[in-house]
Amino acid sequence: MAEQLNMEQLRNFAPQSPILAFSPQNTGSPLQDWCAHLGQNPMRRRELEEFAVLGDVVVRIADELEPEPLDRVKIMSLEYAVKVLGNEEDGREFVRCVKAIASPDAGQFEYAQIAAYYYGEIRKRETANVLKEMGLLGLQLESVTATIADREIGYEEFERAEQKLTVADQRRVQEASKNRTPLPPRTPIFDEELKHVIQRVGRQKISRMIHDEYENYFLSDDGDKSIDDLDRDFLTFENLEQYDENGIVGLTMNSGQRSVVVFDFECEIDASFLPPDARPIASELGRLFVGHSLGGTAVRGARHLIAEAMAERSEWAAFLTGQVQLASAATCSPEQSTHPLSDHEFEEWLAVKLDRIYSHRATRSVRRIRSNRHRQAFEYTVDQEVNPDLEEMQYVAAVCRIMWNRQYEDFHIRSLRHKAYQDIYLALRDTLDTADVAEIKKQAYAAFKEHQKLSLKEFTALNTVAKSQEARLRDRISTLTRKWLGTIASASSGRLRYLKFSLYNDAGAKAMKRQEKQRLWDAVRSREAELKIEAKAFGERAQQNPVVQTRVVRVVPAA
Repeated sequence: MAEQLNMEQLRNFAPQSPILAFSPQNTGSPLQDWCAHLGQNPMRRRELEEFAVLGDVVVRIADELEPEPLDRVKIMSLEYAVKVLGNEEDGREFVRCVKAIASPDAGQFEYAQIAAYYYGEIRKRETANVLKEMGLLGLQLESVTATIADREIGYEEFERAEQKLTVADQRRVQEASKNRTPLPPRTPIFDEELKHVIQRVGRQKISRMIHDEYENYFLSDDGDKSIDDLDRDFLTFENLEQYDENGIVGLTMNSGQRSVVVFDFECEIDASFLPPDARPIASELGRLFVGHSLGGTAVRGARHLIAEAMAERSEWAAFLTGQVQLASAATCSPEQSTHPLSDHEFEEWLAVKLDRIYSHRATRSVRRIRSNRHRQAFEYTVDQEVNPDLEEMQYVAAVCRIMWNRQYEDFHIRSLRHKAYQDIYLALRDTLDTADVAEIKKQAYAAFKEHQKLSLKEFTALNTVAKSQEARLRDRISTLTRKWLGTIASASSGRLRYLKFSLYNDAGAKAMKRQEKQRLWDAVRSREAELKIEAKAFGERAQQNPVVQTRVVRVVPAA
């Protein structure tokens, strides 16, 4: 992808891009170019010396003894989690949930981003609710990415007895053997030729052994080589030069090493790479890609723009040929469909948008040479209209194409192009009651099982969204619910029985949302458990310190 961009334009609009850091200029002097490039990028000196460019990605060589990406993230350590959460059990659960949420091949950056996000959520909300949400999300994602072997709990091997045919089955087998087609006639010429080829191929012998001087030198234990010297020579012998489509990439690897992707040039490209005048185009790409309810208005506008441009071109071509008079292009009616734009429609829309943004034209004098019928050359001057911003326009088009194609790699964004998936997703995100979430989950299951409008992966993703929405709605309670919670927290046993009766019959309680009712009933059960514990403790204290009743005789003297 980096080869499609104009490097001069990239230096103007994105000077801090890693694409430039790993693309030194080539003036014909390698040493001078390298020293000048290091001087221009002093903060990336270590990366430039240790990493290598492999196509559109930057890789580094890692040993087998190198710690895993999870171990290199400081905020993912158990000590840091316990320090933030204040509880070792919660810290262990937090680390386990982050591992479940991250993909199996997640890197250091992904772990750091997930952990930082949920640390922020814990500071805003209760720890238990956030850990519950993380656990549910981790279970859903693990069920999607787990293989069949990982999900298999156990298996049992046993031998089946030989199945015996019944009398009727034996008769059918005999009838089938009688009616089977005969074998094709033999082909003696082909059989003899095949036999001869097999004899020639099956009797190969090694004519000579290739002598490897490097193997004799590095792998020999002659002389006074120590164990460390032998290990070093073995690794040196195993090192192999790495190649790509353009040749050698300047790094060596052996069997005990692996390459790790550090930068992906395509993922680094975003709206900040565009000029200020063209950045509004990047904000429209997402809506044009998904269409339907999220981007329906943008899609209609884009198709209307394409229709206007096509009408203008056709009418202008007809005017030049003298067929019709030039008319306004507004007479063309645009397509009113909200279906996402296809790749072909996106190219047409992008061309029209860039023509309107870079509409400046300049007239230049051009000298041309022609020959007349007598083959005599003559020179003449004509005025030619050119676009002075053509290079910048091509650069913007390349960046927009990369951003458009990158959206296909995201499963969620790609699934939003399907109307059924997008409608259910928006309905889930717009709900304020968990009862509505449960009803929409039933609709999603019907769309997957009965109507075949959703795939299994899309249904699983929507189910995960539903779980996440339920966790979000759990903390959204009204002022009346908070008042009830305060009353329940300090209620006595008799008062609690009255509140339980009110939850069934009070008009305000009936109008509450399902998550609020669930919250109240959880508070009631918790208060009942507290009252039972208090009653039990009071009974134990009464048994330990029994009250002894004594008779007191009062003597009153006579008058």
